[in-house]
Amino acid sequence: MAKRINRVVFLLNEHKAWGVKAACSAAALLEAQGVELLLPKDGELPGYSGHRPDLLLADLQQLDRACWPELAVVFGGDGTLIAVARAISRLDIPLVGVNMGNLGFLMSLEPEGMPHNLLRLVQGEYFPEPRMQIFGRVWRNGQPIAEGVAQNDIVINNGNISRMIDINVWIDGTLAVEMKGDGLIVATPTGSTAYSLSAGGSIVLPETEVMLITPVAAHSLYSRPMVVSAESDIKLRVSSAADSAKIAFDGQQFHDIANGDVVEVRRFEHPAIFVWPERGMFLKKLKSKLLTE
Repeated sequence: MAKRINRVVFLLNEHKAWGVKAACSAAALLEAQGVELLLPKDGELPGYSGHRPDLLLADLQQLDRACWPELAVVFGGDGTLIAVARAISRLDIPLVGVNMGNLGFLMSLEPEGMPHNLLRLVQGEYFPEPRMQIFGRVWRNGQPIAEGVAQNDIVINNGNISRMIDINVWIDGTLAVEMKGDGLIVATPTGSTAYSLSAGGSIVLPETEVMLITPVAAHSLYSRPMVVSAESDIKLRVSSAADSAKIAFDGQQFHDIANGDVVEVRRFEHPAIFVWPERGMFLKKLKSKLLTE
């Protein structure tokens, strides 16, 4: 059994009333058991907005490190959890998701059995699982113009234009792929079950130390998905880009890209630490949520 957790913070999708209600019930139970709940300085929610984790970061900067929460509990869907994971990974605060969305593939807890299952978790019945993230930076004419972190993937495409984009891929300084198609995905093991999977990429267990390079609707037969070391340096050079071409970080942060832009992708130094109530939940969720008929 892991150590008991004494300080917790909630982050919610405030637009889902049932999620807010579940968070209120969980807060009451945890506080009755002596768990300290970090609350915003103002506001009526039992936690912070999952869409604005920067508000939590700002408040934490005003607190002594010893007063920081030992666990962040996210009430929402996979998208809310991913946004929070990117924001707090630098702080080494583990996080657990309570599924208030549809798929909930990354969420540790379901509404059934909540909040008692959450109480069991904070009492020490949990297993931490580091999940690697990736960092991307866009260069134009030798100058950095955009950057971001992704828990799932970094995607380049031509936007809504039905036109191919050309992307040359270098891996550790060697030209590996010259691709024409709808776009390109660089994914983490966590992201292997997201857009990369839809584009024909492999499913990768989360503890595997790799990055996936997956073409989207490639126009050449040799442009196949690739799996490379997590320590590799990936460089993508864009050409034949439409005016609507974008780079997306987890489908939540977007930047324009243009012909000649170079995107560097590497492993991000801070993994997100997901918390699960039991071991082997990735394969169980894979079977129940993605491999069902």
